[in-house]
Amino acid sequence: MFRPNNRHLQMPIISSISQLPEAYRERLDTSWAGTFYREFFMRIDEGPFAVLFSDKASRPNTAINRLVSLEYLKAGHGWSDEEMFDALRFNLQVRYGVGLWDLGVDDFELRTVYNFRRRLTQHMQETGQNLLDQAFEHVTDAQIAAFGLRTDKQRMDSTFVASNIREMSRLQLLVEVLQRVHRMLRPAEQARYAAAFAPYLKGSAGQYVYHVKTGTTAPHLQAIGELMQQLVAELTPAYAQETTYQMLMRVFGEHFVEQAASVSVKPGQEISAASLQSPDDPEATCRTKAGETYKGYVANVTETCNPENPLQLIVKVQTATNITDDGDLFAEAVPALVARTDLKEAHTDGGYNGQAADAAAAAHVVLHIQTAIRGAQPAEERLALAEFAIAPADSGTPDTLTCPQGQTAPVSASRKHLNATLDINHCRDCPLLGTRCPVDPGKHRQHAVLRFSQHQIDVARRRKRCAAERASEHHLRPAIEATVRSVKHPFPGGKLPVRGRIRMSMLLIGSCAMTNVRRIHRYLSGRNRPNSAKPTANPWPKPNQPGAQPFCGKLETPLHRLLRWFQGRSCPMPSRLPWAITP
Repeated sequence: MFRPNNRHLQMPIISSISQLPEAYRERLDTSWAGTFYREFFMRIDEGPFAVLFSDKASRPNTAINRLVSLEYLKAGHGWSDEEMFDALRFNLQVRYGVGLWDLGVDDFELRTVYNFRRRLTQHMQETGQNLLDQAFEHVTDAQIAAFGLRTDKQRMDSTFVASNIREMSRLQLLVEVLQRVHRMLRPAEQARYAAAFAPYLKGSAGQYVYHVKTGTTAPHLQAIGELMQQLVAELTPAYAQETTYQMLMRVFGEHFVEQAASVSVKPGQEISAASLQSPDDPEATCRTKAGETYKGYVANVTETCNPENPLQLIVKVQTATNITDDGDLFAEAVPALVARTDLKEAHTDGGYNGQAADAAAAAHVVLHIQTAIRGAQPAEERLALAEFAIAPADSGTPDTLTCPQGQTAPVSASRKHLNATLDINHCRDCPLLGTRCPVDPGKHRQHAVLRFSQHQIDVARRRKRCAAERASEHHLRPAIEATVRSVKHPFPGGKLPVRGRIRMSMLLIGSCAMTNVRRIHRYLSGRNRPNSAKPTANPWPKPNQPGAQPFCGKLETPLHRLLRWFQGRSCPMPSRLPWAITP
C-alpha cells in the first residue's frame, strides 16, 4: 500500500540533530547534506511510484523519497550496497540528507532496497517507463525554475561505459554457453549427452581455453559448432521457451553458418558488433574506436550552457548500446528536450551529424552547432556549397542562393533536385567559371544552373555554423567534457558495477543527479561566503595604529577590551599596567 512520506517536514524537539552543538548543527545544515535535502530530497514527487504497490489496505511502503535518494547517493559516491546501507545507519550527513533527524528510527532491511529495484525493473520492462529517470527530470526542472536558469542553449556529449562483465575470447564465450546449456538440461538429457559435453565440463571456460595452444582454436570451434547444431535441433520441443536455449540459438547463429548436412565457422571479421559479449549481459555490445575495444554501453549527457547562467545543470542522460550512433541519440533527445525546456540551440561535436539528427533539428526548429563535421572534406580546387550565401540560413528549403561573386539566384525544386538559376551573362565574366565554380553553364541555355539536394544544403549550413563557431572567441561545447568526467568519476575505469541497460541507466541517472547537487552546493556556498576583498572596520585596532588607544599590550583579550572601554570613558588609567605584555 502506497503512502507518501511527509514526516521529515516536522523535526522533533529532542533528536540526535537537536542535541548537537549549535556550531555543529550549522555546519551540518550548510554542508552538502543540507543542500541535498533541500534541493533534491524535498523536490522528489513520490506519486508516480504508487503504481509499484498494491491498492489494497496493507502494510505501508518504505518512504519512496528515501529509497530514491539512496539510489542516487549510491551512484554519486560509487558505493556498494553495504557501504550505502552503513552510510544510512551511521553517517549523520547521509541521514540528514534523507530527512532522518534521529538515529535508530525508520530502520529497514537492505532487502527492501533490492525489492524496490526489482519492482522498478519489472515496471520498465512491462511499460517502458523509467521512473527514476522521470524523478530526475522532475527534480531538475524544479531546480532550473528555482535558480532561474536559461535552457535555450544546451550541449551534449557521449561516452563509453563498460558493463560489469568478464573479458572473454570467442572460444571461452562458446564454452561458457555450452556449460550453461548443460546445467539447464534435466538429469535424463544430461546422461544422454554426457559424452558430448565431457570435454567442456572439466573446469571453467577459462580453464578450458588455458589448455588450448595459440593458433589451434579452429578445430575446437568446429567441434563446438557441430555440437551446438545438434543441440539446437534436438532440444527445441522441450526447451524452446528457456532463456538459456534462446541464448544457444543466438550464439549459434552469430558464430556459425549452417549448411545442409554440416556447419562452418564464421570468420572473425564477419561477426556483428551486436553479437553476444557475455551470457550475463545479453544487451552489451562491442565497439572499436581509435584502436581500442569497448564492451558495454554508451551514455549521452545533455546540460545547459547559456553563459548568463550562474551554474549549469544536467537536464538529460540517455543509455544505449555502444553501437548506437550519436546522431540517433541526438534525434531521440531533441523532442523530449524541446517539450521540457526552451531548447533553441544545441552544441555538439562532429559525431552528431546525420539524416536523423538533421530531421529532428529541422522539425523542432533547433539550431545545431557542431565543432567539427564528420565525413570527407570538400575538395579545395572546387567551390563548396558552404561558400555560397544561403537564405534563409537556418533550416528548410532555401529561397535564394548568392555566389561568392555576388550574384543572387532564386531556388526552385524539380523532381530530383533543387535548382538555382543564375544569369549566364554574369557567369561568363566570372573568373571562377570552368575552374572552381560548380555551376553548369550549358551550351544552348539562357541561364546557368546549379543543382544540389536538400541534404547538401543541410551539410553546407552545418559547415557554415561550424566555421563560425571555430572563429568565435567563446566556445560553449568543450566544458561538457568535464561534465562527462564528473559523471563517470565514481566508477573506476568507466566500468559500472552492474549489468544490463536498465541497471546501467539507473546508476548513470543517479550520478548525474549527484553532479547537479554538488554544483548547486558549490554555487550556494560561494554566494553565501562573505567577500574577503571588502575591508571591514576593526572596532579594536591594534596598538600603535591610527585610532588606537594608548594601550601597550599586544594580546587582544576581554580584559584589554574592558580597560580600553574605561579609557574611552576618560577614567584615569596608568599608561602601563604591570600585567600588560610589552612589545
